[in-house]
Amino acid sequence: MPTPPHGTPDRGLKPFILAIHREALETAAAKGLTGTLAQVAALQDTASLASAKAGRIVTEEEVMRLLLRERRARKIREAAEAVPVAPVRKPAVAPSRFRLGRWRAVAMGVVHSASAGLTGKVRL
Repeated sequence: MPTPPHGTPDRGLKPFILAIHREALETAAAKGLTGTLAQVAALQDTASLASAKAGRIVTEEEVMRLLLRERRARKIREAAEAVPVAPVRKPAVAPSRFRLGRWRAVAMGVVHSASAGLTGKVRL
């Protein structure tokens, strides 16, 4: 049976490969392997066992792609379930004394706003 497009294993193999990989990681840890060496050993074991079940050669690359795709999907699901965090806003600051004076002058009609142009300004 030829390899499906995009290097992914058959659909029926996905749950099998994920379960076997978990077991292979535990087996590698029980043998005293850690880090990258444990991951490589688990990847090789998973590819070997998946090949036997699939009846064709399942490459380590196919297994790795499936594992990475599953991790990405899990992270997306976790992010979607997480409660969104409210954006951080600066606390309201009281207006400066200059602005308060300017607002009062505009409100009383002594000084027109800058948008009134040159004709609307009165000298103090």
